[in-house]
Amino acid sequence: MAVGIYISGLEHATDNETVEKYAARYVKELENATFDNCYYTKIEKIYYTTNQSSLVIHIFEHPKNTDKSDTDKLVYKLYDFEYSEQLNQNFQNKNLLFKNSCLLLLVIRRFPRLIINLFKKSTYQKGGKTAYMFIIFLIMSLAVLSLLPLLLLSLDNTFIVENIATLGSKSNLNLIIKYGIILTVTFMLFMPESNIILTKIAAEFFTMDSYIQSKKQIHHVKHNLEELMAFIVTQEGNEKIHFHTYSFGSIIALDTLFPIDSEPSKNIKNQVNLLVTIGAPYEFVTKYYPHFLENRNDQMTKKIQWINVYSLVDAFASNFRYDNKAGEANFGILNKQEIPININYEITQKTDYYVFDFLGLKQTYMHESYWDDSNNGQSCTKLIFFKMREIGQWSAA
Repeated sequence: MAVGIYISGLEHATDNETVEKYAARYVKELENATFDNCYYTKIEKIYYTTNQSSLVIHIFEHPKNTDKSDTDKLVYKLYDFEYSEQLNQNFQNKNLLFKNSCLLLLVIRRFPRLIINLFKKSTYQKGGKTAYMFIIFLIMSLAVLSLLPLLLLSLDNTFIVENIATLGSKSNLNLIIKYGIILTVTFMLFMPESNIILTKIAAEFFTMDSYIQSKKQIHHVKHNLEELMAFIVTQEGNEKIHFHTYSFGSIIALDTLFPIDSEPSKNIKNQVNLLVTIGAPYEFVTKYYPHFLENRNDQMTKKIQWINVYSLVDAFASNFRYDNKAGEANFGILNKQEIPININYEITQKTDYYVFDFLGLKQTYMHESYWDDSNNGQSCTKLIFFKMREIGQWSAA
């Protein structure tokens, strides 16, 4: 019996997905794939260090028409690796003005790279879509920041107007306020749950940038993941370990499996033999942070199998191809050495986006299109499950 580690995305990506839901979807697929058995889960909370905990989902099997018992067969375990709270705790404690200022500065810093990606010939086929996303982030941050002059005006209109010599003419101030009102009202009227979405997206991109740019953050997250793996090896013995990852969790896993100019840890080399990535923003990261995944150790290329799930309408998901089409992968993190097994998962055929899609953050929602809110709803889990069975990584059913 293998053991899984579930590595989620950042805050905005985890709204509709938890380790409990992820495990429940596998239970559903197990029951659909067998006729004689039923499956259920038990949840346990463990501490793998003094301060770090993990939810462990046990998946049990028992014959149909019988009651659950202590002798039921344990067929799989999923350990949850939670890292996003560690990264964005300080950010979340800040006010909305600080968060949007950070988002604006992040967009400004990455804007030159965005322009380069739009016009530079490369294998990255989603430059237009990510430019679209950056424009949304720019508008969102400016919309909230435009409330600041309105706040100042409401405090004391006479004082502000009489003391604008250092700011410019009265007409300029009125112009700023006018367009501030237009931008803010547009944002609030057309953007569903605008305050919530804005806060989450700001936190997600600030946290991603902080992780990639900070060696201290990288070391902290990878150290905790190593601690969890050491705990699992102590508890489970020589069982093989699967990484199940979603969104930025995929980058955490790739960063761990293929370290920079050093060997993977002993537990990584000996235990991990499967990587599952869902909506992996690999190409997005490599285009806006081009040196982050360079000079990687290749020892794990022959030791793991890699399943990659992607959607063509997801602005962030990588299909590891030289075009934005469904099909077999052409390259991996180390180019040709470890090409993933591609699984295309689509819930819509629409690829053109219009004004209301723009205002409604259509492409942001597409990053969450890999599963329904309900545990019993449609999801990509079925395709992953059957592919795992096909390549010999799930022998329970």
